[in-house]
Amino acid sequence: MTKEMEKGIKKIDRRVEAVEEVLAAAAGGDFDVQIETDAGSPDIFSSVEKGINLLISDLGEEMRNSQQRASELQEKLDLIERQRQAIEELSTPIIKIWDQVLVLPLIGTLDTRRSQKLTESLLTDIAVNQTKVAILDITGVPAVDSAVANHLLKTVASIKLLGAECVVTGIRPDVAQTIVHLGVDLSDVETLANLSEGLKLAFSRFHLEMKKAES
Repeated sequence: MTKEMEKGIKKIDRRVEAVEEVLAAAAGGDFDVQIETDAGSPDIFSSVEKGINLLISDLGEEMRNSQQRASELQEKLDLIERQRQAIEELSTPIIKIWDQVLVLPLIGTLDTRRSQKLTESLLTDIAVNQTKVAILDITGVPAVDSAVANHLLKTVASIKLLGAECVVTGIRPDVAQTIVHLGVDLSDVETLANLSEGLKLAFSRFHLEMKKAES
């Protein structure tokens, strides 16, 4: 074997090693690497090197696009979550009507997750404000299932354990029928027709009287 042949073989070995190193780096997530090619004396191996460079470049571009799409999707999901939380807060405000009197007007469909969150917020406010009367108004609740009804009972029991009185108002006829058919016992729960009656009861506990404003 001549020296020229040995020199050629060593050159090919180095180029093969360079290809292996670049491919290993790309496999590790580095798509900025490229094989150094000799533009002055292209050969059949140069086509392979250029093809690998192009492939790695395309993979890098696709990866960056995928990461950008993933980032945009996460931003949209975060926005949706913030909007959902804002809607929940707006649809379930806990209102301090009077000293030691809180009203929670429930609006919209109640599921287990939302019911639990409402209970946690209400109990926290009751403890902080040393509430004596809490009114749960469900006029705006379109339907009640067994899970929601039972959770309502647990909420009332929790309120009583905190030393407060709980009144449920605004049970519509169809909701009342559903509760009866479900076999949920609300006999130990103070219920009134509407929020106005609930407020009258709450104020009576403090010897206050509601009067209509004079026209």
